[in-house]
Amino acid sequence: MSASPYFFIRKFATLAVLIFLGAEARSQIPEIKAVRCPQPPRLTGNPQDALWLSAGATTGFTEIFSNKPPEDGTTCRLLYDDEAIYVLFVCHDAKPEQIVGREITPEAEFKGEDTVTLTIDPYHTRNGSSVSKFTVNVLNTRSESIAGGHSSKAEWRGIWDSRSKRTKDGYVVEMRIPWRILNYPKSAKPIDMDINFERYQARTKTTSQWANVTPSYKPELIGVLKGVQPPSQDSRSRWQFLAYDAPGLLDGKLANRAGLDARYAVTNQQSALFSINPDFVNIEQQIAGVDFVHTERQLNDARPFFTEGGNYFNPIGMFEYGVPFYSQRIGAINFGSKFYGQLSPTAQLGTLAVNQSDGSVASFTNYTENIGTTYSQAIYASTYNLGAAHDDLVGGTFNKKWSNWFAHSAFAVEDNGHSKETAGNLAFGYGGAKWFTEIQQIWVDPSFNPILAYVPWQDRRGAYTYTNFNDNLPNGPFHDWNFFIYTPDFYQADGTIQERGIQAGVNFNTRNDQAISLNRNLTDYQTGTDNNYDIAYTFNASNRFKQFGVEYLFGTQNSTPSRYVNVKGSLRVFHRIDLSLTHSVLAFSDDAQQTIATVGWQIDNKRSLAARLVETNGQRNFFLSYQSSGWTGAETYVIIGDPNSVTFSRRVSLKFVWAF
Repeated sequence: MSASPYFFIRKFATLAVLIFLGAEARSQIPEIKAVRCPQPPRLTGNPQDALWLSAGATTGFTEIFSNKPPEDGTTCRLLYDDEAIYVLFVCHDAKPEQIVGREITPEAEFKGEDTVTLTIDPYHTRNGSSVSKFTVNVLNTRSESIAGGHSSKAEWRGIWDSRSKRTKDGYVVEMRIPWRILNYPKSAKPIDMDINFERYQARTKTTSQWANVTPSYKPELIGVLKGVQPPSQDSRSRWQFLAYDAPGLLDGKLANRAGLDARYAVTNQQSALFSINPDFVNIEQQIAGVDFVHTERQLNDARPFFTEGGNYFNPIGMFEYGVPFYSQRIGAINFGSKFYGQLSPTAQLGTLAVNQSDGSVASFTNYTENIGTTYSQAIYASTYNLGAAHDDLVGGTFNKKWSNWFAHSAFAVEDNGHSKETAGNLAFGYGGAKWFTEIQQIWVDPSFNPILAYVPWQDRRGAYTYTNFNDNLPNGPFHDWNFFIYTPDFYQADGTIQERGIQAGVNFNTRNDQAISLNRNLTDYQTGTDNNYDIAYTFNASNRFKQFGVEYLFGTQNSTPSRYVNVKGSLRVFHRIDLSLTHSVLAFSDDAQQTIATVGWQIDNKRSLAARLVETNGQRNFFLSYQSSGWTGAETYVIIGDPNSVTFSRRVSLKFVWAF
């Protein structure tokens, strides 16, 4: 590996020039006029209702890759009053018998299904910072992403309604989005809001949008809803409570844990959350795999205390020096509090403090300001104290866009009481509809490792380039494809190579729903060299109810011969029972195996019964669970075992959750 950093810079510059010459023309931003309705439309699936016809028809959808009209048209209409926003989608389909609907569980991921989505930003920021999305599939299963992030309990997440109905030439979806589940600015005069309508058609595997924000999602291209007069009175309850009780048996002994969350609506834009013994009981967390990695794994956090308002605590994107606040660092909490929301249409704040069961106190604060559609900045800080030990972090970010070009940077200073260490990054790149490329310089001091942060590499100096291209293919057996090239060039402070080489890959999706990927890795590390190939194949890639996949990696990892095989399959039988099996084998200096087997019975869209077996390197864990959840009212859980234990736990636990 003899290439110098200048080689990567020259390569990036060449790509940048080529992309600049082929840059896409700027899309025209569509607008619609808001129509206030004298009474709410009934959700009956009738697009000919006189109320719906009083709103102007929104047409002219564009397929996001080809930038052409889709094969089948979509018409939308929007109304509003002081209670809610009402949306109608009329989706035409030349082959209605091939419309796909599978998921019946609320909040599910609708992969490979016919869906429609409303996107709305009441603050008209044009930068995506306050966007909420509401998605419905053809079976009327709902999923949403509320700006800022919300917990899983329906009363706290936000209750909205919809209706879907198949027609002889497609299907119809109606939505009712109450104002009280949205954050919106108070105004005595009509205001403009950002809005978009989106449709995914499973048969053609295409996404079409009213305002084409391109596959890379450019919020500055989103459509505009003109002249909305939001309600002057906020109808939401100021105080909301979420209580739980979890009695059970552990190794034959009675145990119980109970807790209470209280959320206060400071304004219709800001919330405060207070938690006593927050609900961390029986929350099924992400399982770490056995494949070889050079750094600590970063895992998602499903605990409600951190998902509520979670987006206000993420000042830095992926692939930078690290994550300044990594909630997995927080253990059991005796007491916690949060404040989050919009301070103004352009400013956001998220701050939290927790008292952990080990006696430590931790806090994190992030303030973000968006200036126009092209510039944003953030300041963040964290503290951790346990007796005489303390650790403080202060940092900031800056982001700037010029059409398809962008620059972003981040920096941080850690003070652990003994020394001050720094870290940061500076990036410049291009993000078009199909192309994305950037060069990023990163530095991390040798001892920089804040207690509440996730920093995969310490003692790091250098840069990387990353280029990605994706596109749909109009003809032939392949529907779409993409490729990437990643070239890291990092050293330690003493000049030792830390990560230097090239990784590249190509992925194809066929028209009959098969996925194929080929990846090549030739990278030197301080401890050895990765020189391997990774091949993966998935049958029915978009259908988790009837899917099979295999991945095979071979070559060397860390200068040691390595083989990694991952086989997975899933199948739905008898309409409601889901079976899945994943088996991974790593032949390395320390061989490892992992098997994950799951059986689930979706009794209805509220109740389910599931069992999971996880065996990792001879250590086996099993749990059985029943839950009645996902809607309003009391939720009930019964769990035998511990979902997050390494080995089987002789535990039987009940959990009851109430919102009031």
